[in-house]
Amino acid sequence: MTQQVAIDASGAAGATAGPWTVLAAAANSVARVELRRYELPSPNEMWELDDAPILSFVMPRAEGTQGEIMFDLGDRRRHKVGRLLLRPGGIAMHSRGDGGMLDILACRFDPVRFAAVTGLAEWDSRRLSHCASIHSPVLMTLAERLKQETVAPGFGSEMAVEALVQLMMVEVARLFRRSREQEAGQGGLAPWQLARIENALRSSDGDWPTTQALASLCGISRSHLSRSFAATMGLSLSDHAAAIRMERAQDMIRGGALPMNRIAQTLGFATASAFSAAFRRATGLTPRAFRQGFH
Repeated sequence: MTQQVAIDASGAAGATAGPWTVLAAAANSVARVELRRYELPSPNEMWELDDAPILSFVMPRAEGTQGEIMFDLGDRRRHKVGRLLLRPGGIAMHSRGDGGMLDILACRFDPVRFAAVTGLAEWDSRRLSHCASIHSPVLMTLAERLKQETVAPGFGSEMAVEALVQLMMVEVARLFRRSREQEAGQGGLAPWQLARIENALRSSDGDWPTTQALASLCGISRSHLSRSFAATMGLSLSDHAAAIRMERAQDMIRGGALPMNRIAQTLGFATASAFSAAFRRATGLTPRAFRQGFH
């Protein structure tokens, strides 16, 4: 089933726009933030178009998500969709996936402000290839905080939301600048090497990947990997790996099906107490307190 969708960015909270319902929203001069609930046929295909850039954060679900997109520009290649997706303004996007119910936090930026901060106004196939699956622990952390401020606003939430979306634009700008420097031959890892690292970190079960194991996957030495990863991503490999470990932990806790000791085992912690201590250092909450906040 194919759906033709033109995004209505002016919908109020609770209103239905296209195949989604807006569960919560926040707006300012920089961006409009919406927590959207999609209820899509399975499988699903649709076209989407908006004159403003939209950064989407796919909320985890127990059965996982599978999908791919194609931008209606240039070579029209299909790209696998990740948890973070940037859809540039004014470019139609075709998506297809497994459908079902899916929650997405969508941040729709003012086009003028976005272009001024990021420098991203002109798009080609090379730039678009980085949009479908953005790997950034920084953006994931900002998205989690933005969701909290949108769903349960408190004192100073308006200022917090504006600051968070400003920081998101800065981080997007940094990511695309690093990609450009890498392509210009200024050091860094190849896309296939980054993909192998990401897959190893996100699919491990039982033994958390060591730097040596990741270096072997990339065909380089440990020291070369550490230097090149930092040059490519703007943060150390250890910090990136730790962020993904906690992101996976939060996803599994939200799912609600696995006991804490199984989550600890999956993520390579020696004991459940070691996992709990690491989780608390990273989030400020115990795993059980984090789970209670979602049920």
